[in-house]
Amino acid sequence: MMLGYLGPEGSYSHTAARQYARDGILVGMKNFKQIITAVEEGTIEEGILPIENSTEGAVTQVMDHLMDTSNSKINGELILHVRHNLLSTGENVEELRYVLSHPQALEQCREFFENHYPHIQLTSCESTSYACKIAREKGLGYGAIANNLAAKNHGLKILHKDIQDNVNNQTRFVVIGRENAAATGMDKTSIAFSFHEDFPGSLYRVLKEFAEEKINLTRIESRPAKTELGKYIFYVDFEGHQEDAKSKIVLKNIENITNKLKIFGSYPMGRVY
Repeated sequence: MMLGYLGPEGSYSHTAARQYARDGILVGMKNFKQIITAVEEGTIEEGILPIENSTEGAVTQVMDHLMDTSNSKINGELILHVRHNLLSTGENVEELRYVLSHPQALEQCREFFENHYPHIQLTSCESTSYACKIAREKGLGYGAIANNLAAKNHGLKILHKDIQDNVNNQTRFVVIGRENAAATGMDKTSIAFSFHEDFPGSLYRVLKEFAEEKINLTRIESRPAKTELGKYIFYVDFEGHQEDAKSKIVLKNIENITNKLKIFGSYPMGRVY
């Protein structure tokens, strides 16, 4: 099996991919859209994508790109403990002027830099492992936020360990593929929906459907619909498989009271690594 991840090797997505598919062929890709497109077109069987973090919340790029899928479904998930390190070719943090990383990683460590090294300019790039590549090429004055494996792969020194602002920092990854996952009895389902028009109680009507069937929600988010100001798409994860009797009732009722309902897929609840 070929599994696409946000590369290059050594990124947190790479770590998650290794945990999910220990015997798979891991394919590093440049961005999230490239991963999704490759799954959609059948170039690779599956892709792994970060979708939310316990410190910074939703990975909005992934949420937006998933709305455009037609052939792929979410069929798996896992949760990864994320521990960030400050890396560089040099020995002294005071020499650093720029530190690079993925935008999510930067935000997860922002308080650390504000409190200890406010002189350092934080700069975003495609991934944590790509940040290491740049820091290695640029040399003194440049650093990166990444994990131990990325430090080893790029020959960088660890100047500070565990610089994440939240000691319980975790990222949830979802796996997309072209096949539906069978029910296991310990499943989750991810959906998104929007309304024809905003009116008082519109969201309540949807949430009420879950409450009446005693289905627990594990996540609810909203994103701009990008059509006009004030229009939103709501993302919901709930316990259960879409083929469960109660889930079928709820999904049918939601479809009748919304403008658009998208079912991303049902999948086994993921392990924590």
